[in-house]
Amino acid sequence: MKFFDAKFLLLGVAVALTTLHLTLVWRSEHPELLEPSVLCWSAAWFLTWRQDWSKFNSGRTATSVGVLAIAWILLRSASITGYDSFLRFAPVISGVSLVLLASGFGQLRQYWRELVILGFIAIPTTSLMAALDISRPTADFASNLLWYAGYPVTQQGVNLIMPTGTVEVYSGCSGIGLIFQLLTLTFIFVMLFPLSRLQTLMLPIIAVIVGFVINGIRVALMAILFAQSKREAFDYWHLGNGSLIFSLIAVSLLGGVCYHLLEQAERSDVQEGAEP
Repeated sequence: MKFFDAKFLLLGVAVALTTLHLTLVWRSEHPELLEPSVLCWSAAWFLTWRQDWSKFNSGRTATSVGVLAIAWILLRSASITGYDSFLRFAPVISGVSLVLLASGFGQLRQYWRELVILGFIAIPTTSLMAALDISRPTADFASNLLWYAGYPVTQQGVNLIMPTGTVEVYSGCSGIGLIFQLLTLTFIFVMLFPLSRLQTLMLPIIAVIVGFVINGIRVALMAILFAQSKREAFDYWHLGNGSLIFSLIAVSLLGGVCYHLLEQAERSDVQEGAEP
């Protein structure tokens, strides 16, 4: 009965910490943090569910540290009114605290994948995206697409000059956000499923290429619409649901690549198991 109580008490604490963090992120109105938070928490829960839950042997010291860390998270969360850098570090602190409560210091290594996934949220993606400006390469790619498609276009820096107007490719449309989104999905996939070292190295490169190419096509399309004075269509693909359609296409393509790699890994395991 004690094991039953401890198991479900810990489960309740884990659910409460997850819900608390996602609620605070939602209220902060920072969508760039909400998406990776939901993905990383979901992946961590998936991996944890596959762990062996039959052993709970935390010592007094580990339990005390875990309780104090959770208490600090609760107190710190009560003072947050908007975005706070604490929101990025709270998940991994919560994860470490839960492991200490469940299994003590000696089992931290057993849950390294879950902790690394939760630690991924701490990466300051907003600052990185601001520092990595790929507007010029995106403009170059879109300009080449338009030229090969037969449209009269000249390029000056990040400006695509058409006979009836000029489109500027600024950092928000450079595709860096989409690339980071695909890299997040790639990271979680690599952590969840066994791949070869070559596949693990190739997948992030493929994610960058897919994100860059799909966004470059979107920029070229917006330049055509702007040149044809189709303002409503331009706004739709620029800021409306049209931009989400291109994200969906990119995610679907990356998902297809991941599925293919996973099938290759499974076939390789079957062949190795069949060898005498």
